[in-house]
Order: sequence, then structure tokens, then C-alpha cells
Amino acid sequence: MLIHDRYGVVLTVVAAVGAVAAIVSLFRPRILPLVRSYLRATIAVVAIQVAIGIVLVATGHAPQQLLHWLYGAATLLALPVAMLIGKRLGGREEQVWLAGGAVLTVLFALRAMATG
Repeated sequence: MLIHDRYGVVLTVVAAVGAVAAIVSLFRPRILPLVRSYLRATIAVVAIQVAIGIVLVATGHAPQQLLHWLYGAATLLALPVAMLIGKRLGGREEQVWLAGGAVLTVLFALRAMATG
């Protein structure tokens, strides 16, 4: 489980950098394409963490609290859902949804670490 714990810290740092970048993109819209790319990579990092967690559960290492499953799923879904909704709205609303999804990803990742 050590790899899952350490990778969770890395994931949280990656997500925090993405959240800061998304908030900055609210004031500097020209960096939005770069932020979108970074956030897509963040989704991949979260997906890898989920895959590691599923492998651990399959080998008999269940999380300490069942809430870990809820927060893990929320971490995985927050950013893609926000990106999907933001893309449909476009313009300034897209930037707000991206920032919100990125911040929620960090918050859910922190909570998942606390329940792990």
C-alpha cells in the first residue's frame, strides 16, 4: 500500500498545481489552452491512482474506511465532469467550471488521503 499512499501525495501536488493554474487562467485567459492540457494530464494521473487502488483491493488490501471509495470516485469524476459542463457553456463559464473542478479535485484528493 506504500505506493498508493506515496502516489496519492504526488497526485495531490499535481492537482494543486492544476488548481492554481486554473485560477490564474481566470485572470490570464491566454494560458487556458495550456491549463486544459495540464488538467487532462491530471485526469490521467488520477486514473492511474484509481487503477493502483483497485489492484490493491483485488490483492486483499482494503482501505481503512469505506468513505475512501466515495472520495476516490469523487476525485476521479470532479475534473472530467467540470470540463464537460464547461466546454458546453464556453467562454468565461468554461474557465470558472475548470477552476472549480480543479479545486474540487484537490479537496477530494486530500479527503481521500485522510480516509485511506
